[in-house]
Amino acid sequence: MKILFASHSSGLAGAEQSLLHLVQEAARRGHTGVVVLPERGPLRGQVEELPGSFEVVILRNRLWMGRRFSRLVGTVRALQATLDIPGYVAHIRAGNYDAVVVNSSVSPVPLVAARIAGIPALQMVRESLISNPMLRSALPKALIKRLIFSWSSFVICISKYVAAQYDYPSRVIYPQVSERFLDFQSPASTTPIMPQRAVICGTISPEKGQLDAIRAIKVARDQGAEISLDIYGQGKAADIYEVELLIRELQLSNWIKFKGPASDMISVYLSADLALVCSRNEGFGKTTAEAILLSRPVIAYGLGGTLEILEYGGGISTSSSPEEMGLALYEVATQPQLFEKLRKEARDSKLRFKLLSSARLVIDCVEDMAGG
Repeated sequence: MKILFASHSSGLAGAEQSLLHLVQEAARRGHTGVVVLPERGPLRGQVEELPGSFEVVILRNRLWMGRRFSRLVGTVRALQATLDIPGYVAHIRAGNYDAVVVNSSVSPVPLVAARIAGIPALQMVRESLISNPMLRSALPKALIKRLIFSWSSFVICISKYVAAQYDYPSRVIYPQVSERFLDFQSPASTTPIMPQRAVICGTISPEKGQLDAIRAIKVARDQGAEISLDIYGQGKAADIYEVELLIRELQLSNWIKFKGPASDMISVYLSADLALVCSRNEGFGKTTAEAILLSRPVIAYGLGGTLEILEYGGGISTSSSPEEMGLALYEVATQPQLFEKLRKEARDSKLRFKLLSSARLVIDCVEDMAGG
C-alpha cells in the first residue's frame, strides 16, 4: 500500500515524534509512500534515516489555527491555506496513493486535498480544540470540527479528553512514545529516600508553565523542602528570558537552572527524582507519560490529557496554582514513604501496556480504511 503522511510542521515536537513512529510501523509492514513537510527542517533528516521506502516531499501547507490567529490574521491565514490546496491535490493524484494520514488538525490543506482527489484520509486530532486558548481561528471551532468530520474517512483522537472536545465519532488511541521508554525496567527500590531534584521538560512557553514551576519551587523551599529544579527545553528568546529573569528575581539561582534543549531525555529523567508538569492544555500528557514510564513520580496540574494519564497512578494532581503545587511538592519532598509509594505506582503503572501497541493500532486503522 502507498501512503502519504502529511505533517503540519518540520520540527521535532511531540506530534512529529509520534508521526515518526507511524511511518516506521508502516515501513515495517512493507508499505511505501512519502512524508510531506511544509518546509525543510529537522524532521526531514529523521524520516530519511528510517529504514524502509518513504521519501520526503516539500509542499506548502499553511494553517487555519494558531497562537496569533486573531479574526483578521486568521482570515488571511485561512485564505492563504486555500492557495496551497491545488498543489497538494496535484501531488496526490500524480502519486497514485491508497491512503492519506494527516498528523494534525491545525491545517485543512491535506484533508481537503485528499477529499478532492478521492483518496481516503485518516485525520489525527491531537489538539484540545475547544479549551486551548492558543488555538485561535477566524472560523468558529464548531464549524472546524464539523468540517474535519465531513472531509475525513476516519478520525483518531489521542486521548479521551481530546475526543470529548472533538465530539464527533472517533477512536481514541494514545500516541506512541519511544521504545526506549517502553523497554525501561526500573529496579525495585529498597530504601525510601527524600527526593532532592525535580525536572520540567518541554517547549519554553507560557502555556507549558515553566514560570509556575519556578514559583512552586519557591513555595516548597520556603516550607523547608530541600528541592532543586532543572528546566529543559527550547523556545523563543523572549520566553527564555522571562524564565531566567524570574529565577533571579526570586533569588533561586543556586537551586533552579535553565539547561536548554536535551538530546537524551531518558538521561534527563533518570538524573532526577521526580517531574513537574504545569501545562494547562495538553491533549495528551506526553512528558507525564515519559516520566512515569521511567518510574519518576509526577506532580502536575490536574488538567486535560495530563490528568487522564495520572489516572494510571504514579503522580499527584493539584489545582492550577503554583502555591498548591508547591505545597504538594513539599509534602512529597519531605515524606520518604509518600515518595516511595508514588515511585512504586509509577513502576507498576499499567500505562505501559496502553502505549505498547499505539503505532500498530493506527496503521491497522489505515489499512482497514483503505482496504489494504
